[in-house]
Amino acid sequence: MSEISDSFLVGLERLLLRFPKIPVLLVCVACGFSLYYTARNLGIHTDTTEILSKELPFLQDRSRFLQAFPQDDEAILVVVDGATPERATQALAYLGEHFRQDKEEIEAVYIPGEGEFFDRHGLLYPDLDDLNALAAKWVEAQPFIGSLSKDNSLKSLLSIIGLAIASADQDLPVDLKPLLDSIQAVIRGLLDGADRSLSWQQLMFGDDQDLLTTQRFILLNPVLDFNALVPAEKALQSVRAIVRNAKLTFSDVNIRLTGEVVLEHDELESVQRSTQIASLFSMILVCTALLIGLRSLKLVLITFTVLLVGLILTAGFATLAIGHLNLISVSFAVLYIGIGVDYSIQISLRYQELLQKNIPQQQALMQAVRKVRPSIGLCAVTTAVGFFSFIPTAYTGVSELGVIAGGGMLIAFIISVTVLPALLQLFPLKPEVKDSRNTFPDWIYAFPMRHRTFIKWTALGLTLAGLGLLTQVRFDFNPLNLRDPASESVATFKELLKTKTASPMTLTLLAANEAEARTQAQQLQQLPSVENALTIFDFIPEHQAQKLDIIQELALVMGLRSDVFPPLQQDSAENHRAALTTFKQGVEKSLKDQADSHLAASLQSLDELLQRLLTELEAKSKPEQSALLDRLQKNLLGTLPDTMNKLLQGLNADVVTLERLPQDLSERWLSKGGIYRIQVFPSKNLDDHQNLKEFIAEVRQIAPNATDLPVIYLESGNAVVKAFQQALMGAFVAITLVLLLVTRSIKDTFLILLPLLMTAILTGAATVVLDTPFNFANIIVIPLLFGLGVDSGIYIMNRLRNMPDQTHSVLQTSTARGVIFSSLTTLCSLVSMAFTPHLGLASMGLLLSIGLVLIVVCTMLVLPAVLTRHMGDRQK
Repeated sequence: MSEISDSFLVGLERLLLRFPKIPVLLVCVACGFSLYYTARNLGIHTDTTEILSKELPFLQDRSRFLQAFPQDDEAILVVVDGATPERATQALAYLGEHFRQDKEEIEAVYIPGEGEFFDRHGLLYPDLDDLNALAAKWVEAQPFIGSLSKDNSLKSLLSIIGLAIASADQDLPVDLKPLLDSIQAVIRGLLDGADRSLSWQQLMFGDDQDLLTTQRFILLNPVLDFNALVPAEKALQSVRAIVRNAKLTFSDVNIRLTGEVVLEHDELESVQRSTQIASLFSMILVCTALLIGLRSLKLVLITFTVLLVGLILTAGFATLAIGHLNLISVSFAVLYIGIGVDYSIQISLRYQELLQKNIPQQQALMQAVRKVRPSIGLCAVTTAVGFFSFIPTAYTGVSELGVIAGGGMLIAFIISVTVLPALLQLFPLKPEVKDSRNTFPDWIYAFPMRHRTFIKWTALGLTLAGLGLLTQVRFDFNPLNLRDPASESVATFKELLKTKTASPMTLTLLAANEAEARTQAQQLQQLPSVENALTIFDFIPEHQAQKLDIIQELALVMGLRSDVFPPLQQDSAENHRAALTTFKQGVEKSLKDQADSHLAASLQSLDELLQRLLTELEAKSKPEQSALLDRLQKNLLGTLPDTMNKLLQGLNADVVTLERLPQDLSERWLSKGGIYRIQVFPSKNLDDHQNLKEFIAEVRQIAPNATDLPVIYLESGNAVVKAFQQALMGAFVAITLVLLLVTRSIKDTFLILLPLLMTAILTGAATVVLDTPFNFANIIVIPLLFGLGVDSGIYIMNRLRNMPDQTHSVLQTSTARGVIFSSLTTLCSLVSMAFTPHLGLASMGLLLSIGLVLIVVCTMLVLPAVLTRHMGDRQK
């Protein structure tokens, strides 16, 4: 049977070399059809949830959650930080209005705590004691508020404060010292050319952080196009344009974007930028490596042509077999180039070697193909079988990659033994006279054989040490650690993780009824790793009857006749200056009369600033004076009407029930099907691996089906690790069986696998030593090293077996050069990634560099040292 197949292949080779234009023409037609079919039918799935099997339990839990509460899926988080609550609220209103107008790119806009409901019922949410304290404070301040409601001007404000300073009267809504300090900050900013608004909310609402927050959030549901390479591109362009305009309007407000959509989009952009940079350097390095290895520009061009043909046909196969690429299988091109180019290099170098022996061109080409074909055929089969072993795993991304890459290896083999010889027949190389001198000194080639004992024991020691370190190998499941830490989205996300009330990494539980929701929330509150467990019932204020009584009494005492506080009252520059002068005189008098007062230091600083301000006014023209004084009045009193209007609206509060909650709020906590949501906030920073595992473990004791980002991150990592373990074990077993069937020798099989085994062990150990754990990006290195490791062992083993003269070093053969330059080509194509800003790609480039160097060392140094004794024994 073997003789028949050999005769058939020899006849086919002769036919191809006799009519070389036919296979070239046929493959050109095939490439044309492949390109056309691929362009029309190949899709790209960039949804990260698509790369794992939907049958995994944690993804089913996530699916149930999103079915009940779809608003939380694929959201953009806009973080707004203002110097004062008022500025944050103003920027929030601006952004909300413009986001809602962009209906083409934004499906929904949700602003927590915004709207008429919270303006009216906000005073029901502070604790009862806090509300009593606030009410008492405002009752004392009633004369102050009443005066400003009649004359909301700089003159009125300074007059009231001047009287309070003179008489130590505390009938103000704020303590005098913080108020005086705030006025100083406003005047100092004005003198420095900056507008700083006095925050009346901060002064009047005391320490209540719920009412005084300067950080607000907006949740956006963008329109995503998963058929595009970057699904959120158009939506984010629109969102960022609105944010840019908002920053121009509110220059003192910090507006940032984060959330899974932005994080993934920024990562894709980072990957694109990184790969563009890396590709430029890689192309230069690959061309240089091939020129050095092949020593012929014509051969380099032919090799690139064969590589391109194989890639085109593999893309067509991917379109036919799968129909789309995902974020993992898109790397098939890298694997194809890294392994597929190996076959062309082996044939080309053997062809050159035979030409240098003065063998006629066509005969040299036939012999090269005939001698190399068994090795590369076995390599193609074993590598393809290895990749096909990925198919049964639950990691859909890797499973689909296995189909495409496995088929690609077989395509690479077929193209290498058909199209490559045909092109070399059409464009033959000129015979070269072989330089009798070796590239390196003879002792280098003889080193593995002369020092085989030392090499074998050293290799054994390193391997055993590596096995010991493998127990410490870990997988970093946190995708944040793959992304550029300097990017806005990552920095903002990590900043929020440090908070206890705004962490984006929370867990979600679903409850079938009210009793279950309340019970589980109470149980979760007792856990050490839980800061809070929120349900829709937390939006129903406690002690509403008592609070409403306080609010109604406060409304009567305040005695404001209007529901709207009057705006700023315009006045002349002369009146403003007169009010400032009178106020300064009052400050000076208080400093003389109350030199030991606790306000002395503040009054002294204020007096100096007032003097500076009056001096500057003297140097200005009347229009300039008027403008500066109007700015001063606006900066001191501009936020007071909004603050008072908020208070006035709060005085109209009534009873809050589930039915009265705003729809956009209630639908996030109680689904239309009657499912209750419990949102669990962590007490620790979940950027720490141990904190995250502890948080999930404790919550799962009460709710095993808890879901959301922490679970997705952890379980995705576990699923990936398990999938790769299963795939690699299956691939190793399958390759071993194929080698046993072909070589019919356990010893030969072990020796062929030796470079792979050592490379795998030492690469894993290197991740521990360098503290570069496996992650979602660099784990793709494993199948590439797997294929190259097996191939290298096959090439060297077969060449040694067929070498008639064992005194001649295998390192001096074209096979060894092929292994080295194939690895060097792959290394050059990917090593530049180690220097990119994307941490995932950088770790991939680093591990690939380490792995490829180990493959060369294990194949060129260790394997010959072991094989020298073995082949000698076989010959005896």
